Amino acid sequence: MPLSSSILSMQRAGIRRLLIVSGDADWHQQVMAEILPTLCLPVLWVGESAPQGVRSIAPHLAKGLLGQELGHVVFNAAAGFHAEALAAVAGAISAGHWLIVLVPDWEQWDSKPDLDSLRWSEQPEPIATPHFVHHFQRMALEQPEIAIWKQNSEQKIPALKLRPEWLRPNGLPTAEQTRILQALLNDKQPINVVIGERGRGKSTLAGMLAERVKGKCWVTGPSKMATQMLSQQGEGVEFYAPDALLEQCRQQAPEDVDWLLIDEAAAIPAPQLRELIAFFPQVLLTTTVQGYEGTGRGFLLKFCASLPSCRTFSLEQPMRWAISDPVESWLKSLLLFEEPQEPQVKAIEFKSKKLSQSEWLSCPNKMCDFYTLLTSAHYKTTPLDLRRLMDGVGNHLYGSFAGDVIAAALWMVDEGGLDESLAKAVWAGQRRPKGNLVAQSLAAHGGQWQAAVLRSRRISRIAVFPAWRHQGVAKSLVVSAIQQAREEGLDFVSVSFGYTPELYHFWHQCGFELVRFGTHLEASSGCYTAMAMLSFNAHSRSLLGKLRLRLRRDGYFIQQKLKLQLPVEVVKDLSLNSDDWDELHGFAYFSRPLEVSIYALIRCVDKFPDNAGTSILNDFITEKMGIDLLCKKNKISGKKALVAVLRNLISDFIKHSKK
Repeated sequence: MPLSSSILSMQRAGIRRLLIVSGDADWHQQVMAEILPTLCLPVLWVGESAPQGVRSIAPHLAKGLLGQELGHVVFNAAAGFHAEALAAVAGAISAGHWLIVLVPDWEQWDSKPDLDSLRWSEQPEPIATPHFVHHFQRMALEQPEIAIWKQNSEQKIPALKLRPEWLRPNGLPTAEQTRILQALLNDKQPINVVIGERGRGKSTLAGMLAERVKGKCWVTGPSKMATQMLSQQGEGVEFYAPDALLEQCRQQAPEDVDWLLIDEAAAIPAPQLRELIAFFPQVLLTTTVQGYEGTGRGFLLKFCASLPSCRTFSLEQPMRWAISDPVESWLKSLLLFEEPQEPQVKAIEFKSKKLSQSEWLSCPNKMCDFYTLLTSAHYKTTPLDLRRLMDGVGNHLYGSFAGDVIAAALWMVDEGGLDESLAKAVWAGQRRPKGNLVAQSLAAHGGQWQAAVLRSRRISRIAVFPAWRHQGVAKSLVVSAIQQAREEGLDFVSVSFGYTPELYHFWHQCGFELVRFGTHLEASSGCYTAMAMLSFNAHSRSLLGKLRLRLRRDGYFIQQKLKLQLPVEVVKDLSLNSDDWDELHGFAYFSRPLEVSIYALIRCVDKFPDNAGTSILNDFITEKMGIDLLCKKNKISGKKALVAVLRNLISDFIKHSKK
């Protein structure tokens, strides 16, 4: 029975269907040679080995399909399973079309290395992903309308359950859209957000608003193609790329522009968004928050919550397909997109337990609860994290339970243990091996290569259900995890977080000391990165002492730069200590970045002999002029050349100081 024979019934019901083809590459090729000629064009192939004449894209480019409507899609996951690409593609397929997923042999797949694991496993070679594979298979088998064709087995297309005829959108606003439009047009709020899953008509709603607004609308978004529907709504609607729009606004604030419409806003860095919306009297942001557009649920958790006045609407009714769509239902279960239901349980006692990745097989519901709790509380969690949590190496998972009900979740990852030569190469700016977020940062940015040699464990995620916060549940869970790390003979534990006074207070209460403070706003959280550690032995205490002193001295300049009070005592010290000399050597003779060495450069500038180079260095560190202007003034070709000039200056300074 060809796939095409079911298309008419799919169109009537307003649904998409899923076919999983499991086998070797030759059989995939054979099946596709039979299927593709029977399907009406267009067909999009995602991944490698696309047949001649079929449009194809690489998985990492699937994000660019946001806002588009696709026909049939073949998703080639035979060599590696790019979960974010699948989510983006599946969300763009319109009703009446097939999603065909190619996977390895059903029985051997769980032991086959997954090439996509190179993106997230932090291992030098691809690893097998048995827990994700079994989860995929379980979710597919639980839904009887999914077709699964296995090599050397009979190929059937399961019958569809009876559905009412789908009423395709006729271009008029739905009841949901009408309600939101009336609120936007009548109740003038400066910042408005429309949230919805894929295919809910968010962009369409923004286009309807543009048609009805009597003034001028500007449109921006991550791609012009994604916002095409908006920018075609009338003469008063103009599209701008986010970067270009922001630069234009900085030079001259827009006048006579009534609305800024921002499509797929979660794909734009939060600091950029925050600055943009300040230039316009009314703003509408539309976005999907299912974890593959960019910041995921952080749009709600961090960005929207940080705005002084923000009105949020939600679209629930699908527009591109019917409510009972099999592909949407399967995708939600596969990538665990559903929001967790907070248990209505009153508990007095909580018990901390260490969990194992093997429980994805033995207790899948418990592990699903664990993951969805993390996603509900964190702004950076994406399908990539699901893959890492299921099959990544060096994970340590802890849960706090009220009986069998999870109340809090903690995720830690192993770091450090690099050999001395590699650690020194990290310090020198010559190597950046995978993983080891804090350990490498303390070596590369903190100037202490020993941090990457010592064995440590980093707290990656922690979450508590709202009803059980402020009851010591999270702290108790952290204490349990720290105790185990100590018993295993590790040197220290660490945590990296988007700085807020509240978060710092929590980690400080857990025994962590602040050791690094970033000076650039993190794109997803809109916060500065803070890192803290808790030492276990003499080696890590020595490291902590060096990092503490560095932050105390550098913190004086950081406070000046950021206009922010650090939660540690800082001191104005313009002398050059041994750490500064190491930093100057690293900058002059190795590849340590200018931004990392800046505070040592500040301390040495007034100790320079009088020469022409002093003014270049002084102009740079005092930020009297931008890089471009500084280069123009000194007839330097660009930043790369400027850094080379500064390295030579510092080299001469070191030689002069030795005389």
